[in-house]
Amino acid sequence: MLLGLISDTHGHLTELRQAARRLVDEFHVDAIVHLGDDSTDADEIEGIGVDIISVPGLFEERYRNSDMENRKIVEFDGVPVLLTHTPVADSHDRPGDINPTDAVMDGDVKAVFYGHTHHADMQEKHGAVYVNPGHLNPRDNRGEGMSFAVVEVKPQKMTVRIVELAGGVREEKMFPVG
Repeated sequence: MLLGLISDTHGHLTELRQAARRLVDEFHVDAIVHLGDDSTDADEIEGIGVDIISVPGLFEERYRNSDMENRKIVEFDGVPVLLTHTPVADSHDRPGDINPTDAVMDGDVKAVFYGHTHHADMQEKHGAVYVNPGHLNPRDNRGEGMSFAVVEVKPQKMTVRIVELAGGVREEKMFPVG
């Protein structure tokens, strides 16, 4: 399965639409995952022709809504993946929220897709693949350009590409999973 990961759009819908269009037209993803801040932005790309999945960011009203899942485990091609805004538990979590570290250490997930830091990253940690697609906020002042991720999930491996919004692939790595 081919996934597009986006995060930290913060209401910048032009950049969100640009990334979503590239993910669908250029990379031919099966689904787009929005990893929070602001997850409601994902509503703007409904109807683009692929499934849209989202989780809220820490400071969104949705994060405090008990009817919403702040973190969720989704299987992609048989690989359980945690979708979350933060890669670790946070003081803003509600009782019952999945603890990312526990989910990895208990073997409940093989990957953690997250946002929050505005820095694109991919690494193996505690036997799981951690992927942060970066951000799509043109006003970001943390020193890293806007980016998103393309992740190919297969039962035994995961290939991750960090893609510059205004350019090509910044980094690509393959990780074993299972």
